[in-house]
Amino acid sequence: MENKYEISSSLQSLLDHVEEQLDTRIYLQRKQDAPKKGLLLDQYSFQSGRNVIVFSNQQIGMLKDFVIAQNAIKLLLKGIAAKNSGYRVLSFDSKSATLGMEQIYLDVLKDEKTRHLDFWIKKKLMFYLYMLFHETLCELPWTLMANIVVSKLCPVMRNAQVYFLMKESMRDMHDLVSFKDFIPRRYFVMHNGMYYGRDLLLGEVMSEMKLNPMINIPEMKKFKNLNLMEMLTHRWQKNPWYQTKLVGDAMVNITKELKVAQTCENPRAETYPTIYNFIEEITNRWVKLMQIEKYYYWETPEHQQNAIKMQEEYEKEARMTIFGEV
Repeated sequence: MENKYEISSSLQSLLDHVEEQLDTRIYLQRKQDAPKKGLLLDQYSFQSGRNVIVFSNQQIGMLKDFVIAQNAIKLLLKGIAAKNSGYRVLSFDSKSATLGMEQIYLDVLKDEKTRHLDFWIKKKLMFYLYMLFHETLCELPWTLMANIVVSKLCPVMRNAQVYFLMKESMRDMHDLVSFKDFIPRRYFVMHNGMYYGRDLLLGEVMSEMKLNPMINIPEMKKFKNLNLMEMLTHRWQKNPWYQTKLVGDAMVNITKELKVAQTCENPRAETYPTIYNFIEEITNRWVKLMQIEKYYYWETPEHQQNAIKMQEEYEKEARMTIFGEV
């Protein structure tokens, strides 16, 4: 790999390892407008023939190295899956978008906080929530597994990793807070539950209490040592943050049933296919837990790229089917 940027020996070793495993080259690019989590433009998802990891010019030192390392692991797992003809992504079409949007609309009507919203807001909510969950489910399981592998292969980056994840956690968990009275509680709880589950599992796997969501997320502090009597007395079960905790705990239990932490304790070539399979299995089980199986389905990256290009058309078709109007 030809590299014009200053990187640590740990990151260099990781990039060399990924290139060797995939028989490819990795190109690094620093960009002003790159997202904080970096950007992976890989040949397996975009058929570009090149593997480029883009990082922000605002990130330096080990923080920069961690962002690059996280994307390098995603590239590695995609490449391993593609070699085995098993790389798939969550996609959708007009039919699945219609099914998902119709269920979201029904949930909007059922929720006491959203049933009285103006009709035009309800129509916009349908596709917004549909695509929000698609984006989150396409990203979160990958981020979860990449972080676990980086923590094992590059322990020297641990402080930078914890700092990055702590800031991301606070932002992720509060993205929907200002809108929580305008979306059905079920979707607020499910969406935040995924992030809570991610942080709880990473905190346990990395043995790093700084990642504890009970500390990072102010709303969660009140549930830290909550016993059954207090729950019954104070009716905590009606609190959306407590419901978020229940969903997140269930998502963590799913990963424990799969023995994710044990398998990733010593990542190596023979375990990479299993680690990729965890991404699909976690996604499948989370989708089933949230009862949104009919919203999306597994397809090729090309299918997903086309679906994203066609999303406005799919939204119009769904509205026509549900309401008889656009």
